[in-house]
Amino acid sequence: MNYIYIKFSSQTQGEKARSVLKKNGIGSRLRRNPNPNHKEGCNFALFVFGDIFKAFDIISENNIQTMGIERFGDGR
Repeated sequence: MNYIYIKFSSQTQGEKARSVLKKNGIGSRLRRNPNPNHKEGCNFALFVFGDIFKAFDIISENNIQTMGIERFGDGR
């Protein structure tokens, strides 16, 4: 199974993004990153219920700092 999510360096940034998306009618769930890069330290993943690219644009327009979009899974 594949997962695609928006990555954040802190829980605070992830919660801000989640709140902005909710105001725009987009549901999401914030969790610890399931595939962290240990060089970056602990980080958080926002799983979006809907168009992740639209969500990313909304987050960016609201000046919330992200670490980008990441994919994790077995490649299928």
